[in-house]
Amino acid sequence: MKRYVRLFAIYVLIALAVVFIYAPWGLALRPWDANLLRAGFSIIAGIALAGTFGTATYLTLKDPDVKLLEPTKVLEDDEVVPVLEEYKEAPYVGDIATEALEQVHSAARKRSRLHKVISVQFSEGSLSWDRFTTLVDTAQRTVLRNSALVANDVQSFDRDGYTKAKRSGTRQEQHLALYDQSLAEMQEILAANERVLLEMAKLEHELGKLEADDTREEAGQTIEDLQGLIEETRYYR
Repeated sequence: MKRYVRLFAIYVLIALAVVFIYAPWGLALRPWDANLLRAGFSIIAGIALAGTFGTATYLTLKDPDVKLLEPTKVLEDDEVVPVLEEYKEAPYVGDIATEALEQVHSAARKRSRLHKVISVQFSEGSLSWDRFTTLVDTAQRTVLRNSALVANDVQSFDRDGYTKAKRSGTRQEQHLALYDQSLAEMQEILAANERVLLEMAKLEHELGKLEADDTREEAGQTIEDLQGLIEETRYYR
């Protein structure tokens, strides 16, 4: 929807420019003006406006360029976020891209808060501090890696083919099943991310309410759960 709002705004600006350039109270340019210079400028302005109209329409409505990520290497937020942003409005996968984007931001916020809580509980550089910060960093990177998998999937998803398969009904049942399976796999990755984020929130809660001496024992189950989820989802594919 936002792309159509942007396109409408561009059209309004072009219309205002046309009125200003050709209106009697504006520049009043006319291709048939006796003054060759003014006539030339009028023609040039018309060509430029037409080119702007066509280019703006094409750039606004065209699909984003495919930028496949490499989840096997260490990724940063600024590599994954722009890809997901581009597909937030895409048919069928827009909601998936939006949710993955929110998970990336949520993981970054939770990591930041957990680092602060850990620094309150333990001395920086201590074995306990190192253990907890490493676990939290790994959890955040796991969410980011899974979101990169989703980013690749939404880019590769054949939206036109899915539309045709849905319209064809029983003639395209096998193709439709493959598309639905692809969407289901993306949802499964999002669900795995949500489990990691939940355990990060639990860990923050446990660390925030305990004294340092009791932290390791009392938060032990949460730590084990988070470590298990990381191992489960870090090598999702």
